[in-house]
Amino acid sequence: MGMKKIFAAFMLVFLIMTTALSAASCSQSAPELDEVKDRIVYLIEESREINVLFFGKGLPVYDRESILAEELGVYYNDKYTSYNRVLEGSGYLSADHMKKEAERIYSEEYLKAIYETAFDGFLTGSSSAYIRFYETEEWLFQNREATDFNLSERVYDYSTIEIVTPSSDKYINITIESYSIDNPTKREKISLGFTFERGNWYLDTPTY
Repeated sequence: MGMKKIFAAFMLVFLIMTTALSAASCSQSAPELDEVKDRIVYLIEESREINVLFFGKGLPVYDRESILAEELGVYYNDKYTSYNRVLEGSGYLSADHMKKEAERIYSEEYLKAIYETAFDGFLTGSSSAYIRFYETEEWLFQNREATDFNLSERVYDYSTIEIVTPSSDKYINITIESYSIDNPTKREKISLGFTFERGNWYLDTPTY
């Protein structure tokens, strides 16, 4: 057999093997539920506080009409009238702290949308359409006119989790039965997504 034919045969085998390996890597099956259930439960439960932070009531703030705020001069020479100063005992006193907590739970892609409305927009003193939090060198402030979705606590029946298609080794979709604590008789099956990145699974959809 001539060298050209040997080379052609070699390339054919190489292409077949490469195609097979590529197809295999693209079709890695999703993990078994037992492998990821604990992580799923952890993420859903931990997301509750983050939901309140970014979509619910947010953080406790100084009441503008309170004697305490007046005595401390919290709003003296106030520049941004649509923002209230966050109480020192709120548990969060910086954007970095809030981001660090959110990054324990959510995927990088999902966080982009959260950060856009929470931190990365632009600041105004007269509109509720802009960032929810801003910070100075000393204080953290929260938009007093930001949308509050009035989140009701949800209960998840973790015995009903099912991994559904499409799912893979990098992204899984699940269904789970859930109900609002305010309306326990109205159970519904909802869908949630999880992405594998940074060496672990992270929520890729809201849970409120």
